[in-house]
Amino acid sequence: MVYERDFIGYGEKRPEFKWPGNKGLAVNLVFNYECGSEHSYEVDGIIESVGEFPPIDVKKRDVGLESVYEYGTRVAIWRILNTLKELNVKASFFSVAHTLELNPLAAKRIVSDGHEIVDHGLRWFENYRLSYDEEKRQIEKSVEIIQKITGYKPKGYYAREPSENTIDIVKSLGFTYDSDAYNDDIPYFYKDFLIIPYTPDINDFHFLYPMNRFSTADEFLSYVKDSFDQLYEESKYESKMMSIGMHVRIMGRPGRIKALRDFIKYIKSFDVWIAKREEIADFWINNFKKSNEK
Repeated sequence: MVYERDFIGYGEKRPEFKWPGNKGLAVNLVFNYECGSEHSYEVDGIIESVGEFPPIDVKKRDVGLESVYEYGTRVAIWRILNTLKELNVKASFFSVAHTLELNPLAAKRIVSDGHEIVDHGLRWFENYRLSYDEEKRQIEKSVEIIQKITGYKPKGYYAREPSENTIDIVKSLGFTYDSDAYNDDIPYFYKDFLIIPYTPDINDFHFLYPMNRFSTADEFLSYVKDSFDQLYEESKYESKMMSIGMHVRIMGRPGRIKALRDFIKYIKSFDVWIAKREEIADFWINNFKKSNEK
């Protein structure tokens, strides 16, 4: 399958529908769980460049930055899970298979708490660097590891850095949907395969170097609330979906968790559907798959 760009999408004729419970807006909380799977010079010859501070300037292990990622599995994952449990919401965890291997207790807790695991690859190997066969082998291996550790077979896939072959591969492997797109506010079918778009801007990634756009929890919360408010107003006339991209190692820090808590409390005062991506996928397929095939 040759990946084709689409600059029109639904155009002016957006689908007319309501989410379950007659809701106009679906909100999906995403937590990227990647700790210990980041680039490492001794593993893949690449020095990880994104973090709480700049990378080292020599071709060696960046031990300091490694410890930042370790915080995600040692401490932050439990803070995130406990917060979600306390506030009684379910989320989607974009989980790297190797990270789940490093902390199987946390992996099992994600599933036992009722959250969704979205396959986020085997490690941080950018898929566009791989051949078709190697990319497929790595995705197959990631599914095998996730199932072995948690007993859960992921329905969704998110590569982070996809190739032109990614959608074709995940479709052939039986995934329900892919999230390697940022081009719409609602799901859509690409050649009969479901795409649930993700978000590059409503994302705590911007706390980190080299972006450094957010400094405090309040700055992030303000942007997320502004995004929610706009989509909520639009959803009164045209149903929408909102993804909030977060990272365990980032949002799980003491000074940032407040943004998550306050945002969840805020949206609970509105009539919205807080849903996992697999729930959104099931709804979309059940309601739009046949019309897409005509």
